[in-house]
Amino acid sequence: MSTASPSTAARPGGTARHALEGALAVLVAGAVMAATAYLALLALGAGDLAPVSRLTWAVTSMAVGSGITLGSGSPVPLGDGGGRLGGLTDGLSVEMAGEAAAIPLGLTVLGAVVLGYGFFRPLRSRPRPAPALLVARLCGALGTAAVLFPSLAMLARGTLRLPDGVTDELGDGSGRRALLRFGDGGTSALRSMRFEADPATAGLLGVLGVAVLLGLGCVAARRTTLPTPLAMSRLRLKWHPVASALSGVVTTLCVLPLAVGALAGGAALAGWDRAATAAGSLLLAGPNLSAVTLTSGLGSSWEAGLHRQQGELGGLLGTIGQGGPSDGGRTDRTAAVADRAVAGVPLWLIGLLVLVAALVLTGRLAAARTPARTAREEANAPLSRHLEIALRTGLAVCAAAMLLALASGASFRIGVSVLGRELRDVTGGLDGAVGLAGLSGLVLAGLAAYWGSRLHGTRSARPGPARPDAPARPVAARASGHRPRGGADSAS
Repeated sequence: MSTASPSTAARPGGTARHALEGALAVLVAGAVMAATAYLALLALGAGDLAPVSRLTWAVTSMAVGSGITLGSGSPVPLGDGGGRLGGLTDGLSVEMAGEAAAIPLGLTVLGAVVLGYGFFRPLRSRPRPAPALLVARLCGALGTAAVLFPSLAMLARGTLRLPDGVTDELGDGSGRRALLRFGDGGTSALRSMRFEADPATAGLLGVLGVAVLLGLGCVAARRTTLPTPLAMSRLRLKWHPVASALSGVVTTLCVLPLAVGALAGGAALAGWDRAATAAGSLLLAGPNLSAVTLTSGLGSSWEAGLHRQQGELGGLLGTIGQGGPSDGGRTDRTAAVADRAVAGVPLWLIGLLVLVAALVLTGRLAAARTPARTAREEANAPLSRHLEIALRTGLAVCAAAMLLALASGASFRIGVSVLGRELRDVTGGLDGAVGLAGLSGLVLAGLAAYWGSRLHGTRSARPGPARPDAPARPVAARASGHRPRGGADSAS
């Protein structure tokens, strides 16, 4: 049986190959995001509002952080003088403008999983690459993202037909539209708007998101091969156990709603009508629901609200057109999301219980993946092994909780103006306490991870059956990053 010489052994690949694979990882992730958005919009029946193909590009752009700008395009005449105001509206025109900001985390999480798998998985079966090859791989991914996401945002434009509920909110709150009394021009202006995404924002945030994801992946990736200077760097050796454990737990919690959405899609194909709406909603915003539930367990007071404000000009026209004074004030409708009950259990309590269990599991996994200290290292360390794991887990969860709270929020605004002055303005959205979620996450994660680490230490301290045929791997070999023949490098 002949063995391959070092000169004929498998090579890690050239610069062009790594750059191409990095680019393909981003392209496949973008294609999966767009295909999922298309299927979800079809399930939600979004074709009644705008062409699904246009909405697909818009929702995909929103998944990378781009907002949507709304507008009526050009001023629309209020009427031909035949309304209740007679000739007072001749020469007047109405304009509508607004914006919407929300991140459908279902698409974001799915794209991140596909990108991470496509970027790091091919490295598992290859020899350790040189640093220049990993840089080429990163440049291929970032360069493709810089072209792909702005291109998708440029396609995200079209005409959106507003639902009747939105146009009613632009009226006086009683179901009568504010401008119906001014003629057919005002009516048409309230029924449709132009929408478009921002290519610059999509490109900037898309490239930044890909860079952060791949940077975290270089720290958290397991069973893959990375350049020796990176794999053995002090930063990675310290944070790899916590980062790999937390990323796995968070990814599982975010992917579960997507799996339920896929099952609901199968039920919809079997003829269950309501399952289609559930499938579309979960595929787009299932991880948003998970993030709101978990951060509610941290004390974040999520609140959904709708606010309608009438400007001075709106009050004046309302007085003239209706023959009486209008409220001229602000109408608010809010609801506390965290207090909602699911099967009789408050949402915040569900989030707290799930979060505690997940953080204890994270601490246990991090402790299992942390190399044992030598007696000298233990004597010189300022903190015990369990406290170090708890502190690092708390800091990581603090950053993750604040990021999830920011990404899960949503807002929109639609305003109507005449002669450049505000007639009526409607705003709404979903907001949570970002700072409180981060601070509570720091404390709770530290405590839970500490007990999870102690749980692993107690379990590993129990005597087990002797295995004389399987000697323990020396600590020096683990620290050197040596990988046995035919095995995977668990430290990478």
